[in-house]
Amino acid sequence: MFSLMANCCNWLKRWQEPARKVTLVMVGLDNAGKTATVRGIQGDNPRDVAPTVGFSKVDLKQGKFEVTIFDLGGGKRIRGIWKNYYSESHGVVFVVDSSDVQRIQETRETMAEVLQHPRIAGKPVLVLANKQDQEGALAEADIIENLSLEKLVNENKCLCQIEPCSAVLGYGKKVDKSIKKGLNWLLSNIAKDYEAITERVQKDTAEQRALEEQDKKERAERVRRIREERERQEREEAEREGRPIQEDEPDDEYIQSPFQPIESMISEVSRVYTLGLIVYYSGLSVIVKLVLNIWILHLQHISVHSATTGEQSKKKTSKLHLKRKHRVDPLRIEDGPTESLTPPPPPVGWATPKVSRLPKLEPLGDTGHSEFYKKPLPPVANRPRPNGDAHDIIS
Repeated sequence: MFSLMANCCNWLKRWQEPARKVTLVMVGLDNAGKTATVRGIQGDNPRDVAPTVGFSKVDLKQGKFEVTIFDLGGGKRIRGIWKNYYSESHGVVFVVDSSDVQRIQETRETMAEVLQHPRIAGKPVLVLANKQDQEGALAEADIIENLSLEKLVNENKCLCQIEPCSAVLGYGKKVDKSIKKGLNWLLSNIAKDYEAITERVQKDTAEQRALEEQDKKERAERVRRIREERERQEREEAEREGRPIQEDEPDDEYIQSPFQPIESMISEVSRVYTLGLIVYYSGLSVIVKLVLNIWILHLQHISVHSATTGEQSKKKTSKLHLKRKHRVDPLRIEDGPTESLTPPPPPVGWATPKVSRLPKLEPLGDTGHSEFYKKPLPPVANRPRPNGDAHDIIS
């Protein structure tokens, strides 16, 4: 009876406990299937996944845990940033490509570097032997042997579990059971020693931030020394050459930043907008009156202009009217030479068309007639007469 009541109290206590926040780092070589595994756990389709550049952060809930997974890129140039996430991690998920036998040695070296890091040693590690659906994939025993997993785990005192799986066979509720089983194992082992791991995470995070601040100060000190040395050399050169010494530029801390807080910008814009509305509504009647007056004057001007143009058009039509007695004489060529009409100049601009020139016409003569004008026609031979013989010839 007492044991039943104690179990009920423990269950009620666990049910009322708040969700625990856990941070995991997922590492491994490139193309091992890390992003596909995370997407499958999250409930997204794990197929057609692009390589991760840098890292991606995924938040999900697993039972009583609020899990944050940092999916870190596995390229050689990106592996240097892994150590920046070790301090805040409660556990590690290492993904292995079981079908890539040629890179198994590189995988072993990378795993040794991860487990030997002082901020990872002693934390639980889950090894996912991914891509078991492909032909030629290594079995669980072969992976343990090739990675020297027992030796690495014992040397670094890490709890370890290996699960053969395939991340692309399902996602969400249909995710590979081995992935779900391995994740539950990792979270349960973290929960067993949650307070100690959390205290270690807080300590490592504070130490890392202190180191980052110290590195920042050291870099600033090095930059200051380099700047002072350069200024000293410039002053010495200026003194040797007799040139005036230029004044030092103000430090960066005294330079006003060109960027302003977004709150101040929003308040300034709101004030200007409110002032504009007040001016608009207060001067609306005056503006309307002014616009109406201008429109009336414009209409009056249009009416006056149309009336004057109508009278002028009537006068012009009366002047141009032709009567029957008016006669137009033809143009005589003998009166004088006609003026040649010159064509207008071609338009100037890009892609101006070329004007084809006509050949110049020569005049026929002084009189303007041909050489056969007012001359007798030549005799016609064998021309038949109306009442004569057809053989008579006109001389």
